[in-house]
Amino acid sequence: MKKIYEKTKKFLKNNFKIIILYALVLMVFTIPLDYEIYTPGGLIKLSDRLDIEGYEEKGDFNLTYVGGKKGTIPLLLLSFIIPNWDIVSVDEMRIGEEEYVDIIKRGQIDLNSVNQNALIVAFEEAGYEYKIIQEDIVVYYVFEEAVTDLKVGDIITHVNGNKVNGLEELKTKILEYNVGDEVTFDVVRNDKVEKCTGVIYENDGEKIIGLYLHSILDVETSPKVTFNYKTNENGASGGLMSTLQIYNTLIDEDITKGDVIAGTGTIELDGTVGEISGVKYKLIGAVKNHADVFIAPSNNYEEALKVKEDNNYKIEIIEATTFKEVVEKLKNR
Repeated sequence: MKKIYEKTKKFLKNNFKIIILYALVLMVFTIPLDYEIYTPGGLIKLSDRLDIEGYEEKGDFNLTYVGGKKGTIPLLLLSFIIPNWDIVSVDEMRIGEEEYVDIIKRGQIDLNSVNQNALIVAFEEAGYEYKIIQEDIVVYYVFEEAVTDLKVGDIITHVNGNKVNGLEELKTKILEYNVGDEVTFDVVRNDKVEKCTGVIYENDGEKIIGLYLHSILDVETSPKVTFNYKTNENGASGGLMSTLQIYNTLIDEDITKGDVIAGTGTIELDGTVGEISGVKYKLIGAVKNHADVFIAPSNNYEEALKVKEDNNYKIEIIEATTFKEVVEKLKNR
């Protein structure tokens, strides 16, 4: 052991400059800063993410996405040279002082929620029946003032031993307690049931726990639809395109008319299409992957048109306000 120690000591003494240099280079090239680099993305065939039992694929609807790279120093420097590489602070996605992991969890909540919305809107428009099995109450954000061990992503099932069925019922339960009371919650976290607590406090005359909660519906359909998203895919911006894919599979007509249809936009239960971020990167990615049509929400439509004009793209751009409107525009192309 003494010989090994002496050899190691000698090696470090003779090579400490190289070791320090190597460590610095490693840090510069691998340690991400609190930034991301947005770049043009690409297309994901929705037939690779959605399986509809007993139905064959029709048409070619595609998700679009923003390319993202970790903000290491070399990549940050490259972003000043390469067109359409833009630096974005992670703080723009962060609420308060939360951890980055909570941003990712919130994106997964958004994805799960919008998928259920897509089922309802598509099945209603196609004239198919569906059934809402339950309404999950999910912790979307925990305010700094909250005195609780609840975490983002927790699914609340019981309050003080009483089962709660939906967000409104939970709010009613909270009103039964007094300011300063500690309430016990049964939650599902990482597929395990755990007990958490939260103290009720008053804010603007309202009794609260200090949570922003999100409702996710569990929808049963026939035919059954299975979502096969990857663990690193999240967010609500694919809602419209998922709805179109489901709807197009259920009806006899193929509203893609054989074209490559790409697009983006959230979907609400009433069929309203919502605004998204990064439309520039999504449109450029769609063009590079030879899409014929790009669908953009109304609030992003003018920006998409400007990107098209500035780059002299030939792609057709459709403005989306509601799902019904998009379907009609695709049918009448």
